[in-house]
Amino acid sequence: MANVVRGEGVPDFVLMDKLDEDAVWNNTKLRYGKERIYTFIGEVVVSVNPYRKFDIYGKPYIDRYNGKYMYEEEPHIYALANNVYRGMLQNRENQCILISGESGAGKTEASKQIMHFIAAVSKGTDEVNRVKAQLIESNPILEAFGNAKTLRNDNSSRFGKYMEIQFDRSGAPIGGRISIYLLEKSRVLSRAEGERSFHIFYNLLRGASAEEMAKFKITRSANDFNYLANSKCETVPGIDDMADFKHVKSAMRTLNFTDADVSDVMQVVAGILHLGNISFTRNPNAGVQNEVHLMCADRGKLDTAAGLLCVQPDNLERVCVYRQMQTGVGRRASIINLTLNDTQAQHTRDALAKAVYNRLFAWIVEKVNISIHSDMREEDRLVTGVLDIYGFEIFVNNSYEQFCINYCNEKLQQYAIQLTLKTEQEEYIREGIDWMEIKYFNNQVILDLIEKKPIGILSLLDESCLIANSTDQNFLEKLDRNFKAHKHYESYTTSKNRALNNQSFMLKHYAGDVMYNVDNFISKNKDTLFADLVSCMQDTSNPLLKQLFSQKELLDSRKRPLTAGTQFKNSLNALIETLMRCHPSYVKTVKPNESKRPGLLEESLVRHQIRYLGLVEMIRVRRAGFAFRQTFDRFLWRYKLTCPATWPFWNGTSEDGCRAILAHHKVTDQQFSVGKTKVFIKEPNTLFHLEDLRTAGLPAVVTKIQAFYRGYRARANWQQRRAAIVIQLWYRSTRAHRYINMLNESFAQQNLRSDPTWGKNLKWPEPPSKSLKKAESVLQHMQKKWRAGMLISTLGPEAEADMRQKCAAYDIFQNNKVWQLSRHYLADYLELDTNPHKDKYIRQCQALFSKYGDTQILFADYVEKVNRYWKAQKFGIVVTEKNIYKTNPGNYSVVKFGIPIINLASISLSPYEDTFVVVHCKESSGMRDLVLNLGINNEERYSEFVTTVATLFHVLTNQKLPVNFIDPIVFNNSRTSKKFGQTACLTFEKVPGITHSTFSKGAKPRGGGMSPRPGRVESPPSSPNGSPVNMANVKATHTIKFPPLS
Repeated sequence: MANVVRGEGVPDFVLMDKLDEDAVWNNTKLRYGKERIYTFIGEVVVSVNPYRKFDIYGKPYIDRYNGKYMYEEEPHIYALANNVYRGMLQNRENQCILISGESGAGKTEASKQIMHFIAAVSKGTDEVNRVKAQLIESNPILEAFGNAKTLRNDNSSRFGKYMEIQFDRSGAPIGGRISIYLLEKSRVLSRAEGERSFHIFYNLLRGASAEEMAKFKITRSANDFNYLANSKCETVPGIDDMADFKHVKSAMRTLNFTDADVSDVMQVVAGILHLGNISFTRNPNAGVQNEVHLMCADRGKLDTAAGLLCVQPDNLERVCVYRQMQTGVGRRASIINLTLNDTQAQHTRDALAKAVYNRLFAWIVEKVNISIHSDMREEDRLVTGVLDIYGFEIFVNNSYEQFCINYCNEKLQQYAIQLTLKTEQEEYIREGIDWMEIKYFNNQVILDLIEKKPIGILSLLDESCLIANSTDQNFLEKLDRNFKAHKHYESYTTSKNRALNNQSFMLKHYAGDVMYNVDNFISKNKDTLFADLVSCMQDTSNPLLKQLFSQKELLDSRKRPLTAGTQFKNSLNALIETLMRCHPSYVKTVKPNESKRPGLLEESLVRHQIRYLGLVEMIRVRRAGFAFRQTFDRFLWRYKLTCPATWPFWNGTSEDGCRAILAHHKVTDQQFSVGKTKVFIKEPNTLFHLEDLRTAGLPAVVTKIQAFYRGYRARANWQQRRAAIVIQLWYRSTRAHRYINMLNESFAQQNLRSDPTWGKNLKWPEPPSKSLKKAESVLQHMQKKWRAGMLISTLGPEAEADMRQKCAAYDIFQNNKVWQLSRHYLADYLELDTNPHKDKYIRQCQALFSKYGDTQILFADYVEKVNRYWKAQKFGIVVTEKNIYKTNPGNYSVVKFGIPIINLASISLSPYEDTFVVVHCKESSGMRDLVLNLGINNEERYSEFVTTVATLFHVLTNQKLPVNFIDPIVFNNSRTSKKFGQTACLTFEKVPGITHSTFSKGAKPRGGGMSPRPGRVESPPSSPNGSPVNMANVKATHTIKFPPLS
């Protein structure tokens, strides 16, 4: 069972100490204050409407309650739904769920949640999912055409509904059927101020497309239609009529309504609205050429209504203001022509509107039934029915509809009590427990008063309907004569109760006293539609209306029709017969307040519902014998830890274990009884004591179980992992060996060892698994290194050094700047025979070696250097193992001094095709940066220069020299020791038509900063160390122009 939490009330009313209305009210108040909206009475669910959304529904909660017994979790509508579904499958027994309560108590929501739960937990193939979708989508259709906003409820069901969900033997939904009872069709015409008619009228006005509005001749405003305007309520907070209209049309298509069906239905709905706009006035030609006394006041409104109903306007007008009645039969039959006054004409119009809507609703329900119908034989299927029917109603003015509704509730109350008593008695007999008589209010006396023949209220009402010129007052007088001595009947003439007027009578129902006004009882009970109205509708060209008014109806019009009361009684008896073939479950819904405010519980209102829902009687029946009962196995399982003899292991029978637990806690024989399969506890306090002991002992038990389980799992996991590791190692080793053998065979077939290219086009077989992909990449890398070594070994020492330099250049330039990989690096280009001053250059190099101590030249060539006056001059550049020297191009003498390579900060190049290189010196060296053009000989030599310098820097400092590929390049053209030169910026421009890269002096920027060049996205300038540069400090901007790549 669910845990009992102090201060939250008991989760099951049966467990209360006291058993009266006060106790039920107090427990309800406690639980509602703690947001516990559900409470059990055994297997009955009592639900209090919270008037706000709680996060207690959906998949997590469905999973939580699926497969659980009701007492294992907190009370919830899902617990009952699961209990019903499991009982249907386990016992192969049809089930029914009876949902009762006031309007606004949450009956419709409860039925929705039950359907959603069953749909979620039942099996699902494509066909089953289609059936589930149809069953769920039937709800918005029925709500649109059968629900309305009332003063008590924004989505009140104005009809009774019994929905059967049909399952195959495996529990998969295969179909269903819907039965409806007593639609409040008078709501089409009028209702209390602040209420609305059926939702579909407002859905249509708000959601119709422009094309539909033109076709149906409607507007967006409900005030333009008399049937809707009279209650002065058009919109409802929380209801989106436009979205609901789309949903209804979508649901109708899911239920196999064709587009023509949907259009015809909406046309009939619009026709009913326009029918209410027809008014009548005196015919000026009355008496001339058989003209009637009345006519339609507005011919245009008549034409609109007739056009939508697809009948002749004159014919529709005639049946509203003129009536033909047949008297007698056979030779004595005659036709009487009656002209109607304005009031009678309006009643005729309204009767037609009610009849059309009532039949349309019945047709829609039957259409839904055809879509969800299952062809499986009745004996091969299981059924769960959900009864969502109007609750007991007591208004200030109660009429014929309230009489029928309350009669229905009396019938269902008797059914519920009898079935509960019967179930209790059968369980006690089955378990061998002595049965004691239970006292409860037997409402059979009220049912006899209403339905008994030949003297019952319904019989006397039918009799009054047969008598010509019988009035409602005659009917009341007849009731007074027959029931003046009945203790459950009162009227003005039969009692001293002056609260009753001379047009009312009072019945003392099980739920309270209700005073009924007899006005229109006879006309509402007759519920007849005159033959000329039926005939007019049969002449329609609308195929839907032809179905609603069949030709057979006229042929049967000479038979005496059943009255509305008799039809309702017959359908109610049929419903009871259906329910008697099912195992019942109950949901009792309670409305907390009249103002629909969350958190508010009105005591008088809730107490009234406690009485009329029969909660006290239901609890008393459940408590009459024993407050709690449970099977031996489950009782022992739940409470074994409270007794040393049964914990942790019990070797005897479950029954003996239960007795041992009860004996240990000194529960006397008068407080419990043991049946054949269950133990029965008399008092709730006994159960509370056991629960408290169990709660106190759980932490220690949980700790022991957790420790044992964790140790067990750790050992089991390690054993599994160790076994898995051994198996994996063996498998991986075997698979790797197979793969290596496969590679050897493949390479042998491709003659790898004798291949002059050492496997340049080697084909690798596909690894047998993804896990060997990494091994394949490692082996391929090894093969490439072997091949590279074999290639290098054939080149000789000099070529090997050249290859290493090319690899270094590749690392620097690949994907950064265009360079010539295939060009042979010659290092000293000034020592070549092509230099006419070769001898002079050699002598100067020897002088340089002896003066500065350098020993070898690693790079030498002619370059253009940008001097401090921003002019490009030709110089020789010489790179030794330690320094970079500028030499005079005429005599090759060193200009001033060399730049130590260890004083370099970085090298910058553009990412374009130019041949300029900027060598940045460290700020501490006090030297200017070098801006060199290494392409004056029409050959790309900057890659060799940069690679040489970067390699030397790494050898000398064991650090990597930063090589940046950026645009623009900021550099320093000033020397610290001399106050000349300036900080400048190089930009780059591709110029078609030129043959080599050139330096172009630029102007000083105005106002500081550098203007962006159109068409190029530039990165912000940065210093050689990567930090941002303040462009206000840049004194000049110059341009390197370079030709496009050829």
